[in-house]
Amino acid sequence: MKLVLNFLVTTVLLFGCQPKEITKEDITSLRDGNHESLASYANIVLPKILGQEFKRFESGVDKDQKSEVNITYGSNSALTFNDASDYRKTGTEYHSLVLLRVGYSLALHHFHRLSLSLTKPFFIQGENNPDTEIQEAEIYRTTISKPELDQFWESHPNFDPYKAPKIGEKEWETVTTEIQKLWKVELDEFSRVKLE
Repeated sequence: MKLVLNFLVTTVLLFGCQPKEITKEDITSLRDGNHESLASYANIVLPKILGQEFKRFESGVDKDQKSEVNITYGSNSALTFNDASDYRKTGTEYHSLVLLRVGYSLALHHFHRLSLSLTKPFFIQGENNPDTEIQEAEIYRTTISKPELDQFWESHPNFDPYKAPKIGEKEWETVTTEIQKLWKVELDEFSRVKLE
């Protein structure tokens, strides 16, 4: 009886404490009802979208003296379960998904350009100091102008970036191709990631 009771308590805790999946309706409600400063709003909405992958939000002025939003996200683990041949494709696809989710959530705020950076911790070979054995590095960064992002959402008003895409889904492949044509790749270090 005690074993069954422990099992039930563990099951309730595991399933009851899992974060609720965020939906497009949740983000729309939050976005439409929140007209605070961009930084305050971003620090509310980005952790909801990215969870533990959210690293940093910064806003500033770019080289053209226009407002730029910089968002950094990424895994907290140096491990990967991707096959080496699929790592770039999987990483780029996931970056597309993050860009679409973040872009939708920030759609009502004003800025000139969105920069999205993917970081990953790496094992440093030959390092004997445990504090520096794992170091985080930026491996992929894209930028997209806000007008292009707005145009994308005008062309796809019913697309739901919060619904998990299915492999081979035609709408997802089309949308991914379109968004990747709009962004500019500023940094691409996928080829330097050594997978074992």
